[in-house]
Amino acid sequence: MLIKNERQYRITRAQAEKFETAIRELESAPAGKRVHPKLHQAQIDALQSQLAELSEELEEYEALRSGRRRVLQLNSFGELPRALIQARIASGMSQEDLAKKLGVKAQQIQRYEATEYLGASLSRVSEVVRALGLRVREDVFLHGGQFSLTFVLKKLSDVGLREDFVRRRLLPKLTEPIAPDTGNKEAEVALEAAEGLHRIYGWSPGVLFGTKPLALQSSASATARFKLPARVRKEGLGAYVIYAHYLALLALQATPNLKAKPLPKDYKELRNSILQEYGELDFETALKYIWSLGIPVLALNDAGGFHGACWRIGGRNVIVLRQRTKSASIWLNDLLHEFFHAAQNQDLEEHPVIEESEMSPSRRNSPEEQAASRFAGDVVLDGRAEQLAQQCVEKAENKVERLKSAVPVVARDAQVAVDALANYMAFRLSLQGINWWGAANNLQTDNSAQISTPRDLLLETVNLGLLNPIDRDLLLRALEPLVVGFAGRIGSGKSTLSVEVARVLGWPRASFGDYLRTLARSSGLDESREVLQELGESLIEQGAEEFCRAVLTHYGWSAGEPLIVDGIRHVEVVHALRKLVAPLEVRVIFLDVDEKKRLERLQKFDETISKKLATVESHPTEHQVRETLPEQADLRLSGDRPIPELVATVVNWIHRGDGVPKSAVA
Repeated sequence: MLIKNERQYRITRAQAEKFETAIRELESAPAGKRVHPKLHQAQIDALQSQLAELSEELEEYEALRSGRRRVLQLNSFGELPRALIQARIASGMSQEDLAKKLGVKAQQIQRYEATEYLGASLSRVSEVVRALGLRVREDVFLHGGQFSLTFVLKKLSDVGLREDFVRRRLLPKLTEPIAPDTGNKEAEVALEAAEGLHRIYGWSPGVLFGTKPLALQSSASATARFKLPARVRKEGLGAYVIYAHYLALLALQATPNLKAKPLPKDYKELRNSILQEYGELDFETALKYIWSLGIPVLALNDAGGFHGACWRIGGRNVIVLRQRTKSASIWLNDLLHEFFHAAQNQDLEEHPVIEESEMSPSRRNSPEEQAASRFAGDVVLDGRAEQLAQQCVEKAENKVERLKSAVPVVARDAQVAVDALANYMAFRLSLQGINWWGAANNLQTDNSAQISTPRDLLLETVNLGLLNPIDRDLLLRALEPLVVGFAGRIGSGKSTLSVEVARVLGWPRASFGDYLRTLARSSGLDESREVLQELGESLIEQGAEEFCRAVLTHYGWSAGEPLIVDGIRHVEVVHALRKLVAPLEVRVIFLDVDEKKRLERLQKFDETISKKLATVESHPTEHQVRETLPEQADLRLSGDRPIPELVATVVNWIHRGDGVPKSAVA
């Protein structure tokens, strides 16, 4: 928060002193019996973090007020609200002084600054800029513009950016939907999005909110090597390519220590290197090997667009994959296809510019594109791609309708993967104008667990601290790391399911129940449900945010890391998690269960449970589990289903992307 006047300065100074006192008291006093040492340290860390923020605010205000720091020039609209306030302080003006210059009441300036000029018209903002002597580029402002989210969404739609994509990837992440007739809130969202759109597409606010149509730059697609689906939507491809290119730039910027190495151009060399290093060839091992050669791989799961793209920037390659399939074989095929492009002309700083549009037949079916597909087939099928494709044709007696039964037989006899051979067969038929991709998709194997690997590798490797906060949020939104919470009544099976989902995805897991047991144990308390309920309720009363922060600290969660959270029993916890893990999204899964089956499960662990269950479930902690959380959940599942089936449902739901509406699954 920016301190805006002397009154706020005095209040902030007093708050900082209180925090300093509280920290000294906590550091001098040992942790009590009822408080775990880690929780005690977490409380100290939280106070120190808040004190650091206050100290930074105080130092900034003091520097501005003393004239040691001056705001000299404004370059983008996103810098405007804060810069106006900083410029007023640096110039020695009070809010009353500025009000006199503008001919308004001092309370009006206070309201403007309290909302960071959200309610001010653009003409009023221009007057403030002139009164403060700021220099602003002309295209930052426009006259007659519309600060309407609906207006901006319409303009973006005209260049092919669909509303669902814009809301998922480009608009600020909201903790709740925008209510009808809240124009100021819509304007705030549109203005916040303007800076990100400017960084990606180069549109100034003057262009974005003005009446002239938006235009797309084609340089990103001109230097890319693409693999396009058979049926690609022309509208929006150009805009999506620019978006993917910007993310590729961020991936390179955040991996400066990933050094480029010589790339094998021969399929045998690449195949043998992967087998020698990992013992098997699949999507995960190929991905790890390509990373080891210094090539970041970014995986997206948006609808539409291309299947794969490769850019070379400053001598460094970066690959972007985009699929929504659960088949790791298709992901592998696209990865190897783009690797072929990366390995060409390795002495060049960038790929040569291609003049044709990305949709032109000559570009889509160029000799280079065909060579990339043959290369991918030979890597996977050990150089026998053409031979096996011919065997499939002979087995099918030259009839396309018989290929679906012929491919599995040939694959079995040759001891190769059916889905890999089907993919190559579809490519070969496409050269004859036959679209066999639908049949090939029906021969794919579900490998959902491997599909999270690209995201996990990127998150493990990138240094997000090197990115501008807006860029960091854009990248995290694109990667879709999530915090998935599980809720349900006692005995619903949520803990068992959360353990299995975390195992399949390879994500860390945190459990509120296990954390409370650790606290109880360290304090010498009984670990009964009744004690844990009281302990949890007391921590919620002390502050849900501090409780959640302590749990995240206990499990060593790092910002930007996906996480499975078990045992959510309060809406306040959901809200606190959303605040603490932002910009990651928090999704809640609620498990319903048949009452008879629930009692049977509980009696396996405790034969006396039926006698005390009513008492346990009458506790206030369980009220929200029964009444509120089921309605708040993003997904409801029947806990009566087999665990493997539930795991598959959850994993597929996560991989489908965050545009999936709330739904109940029987």
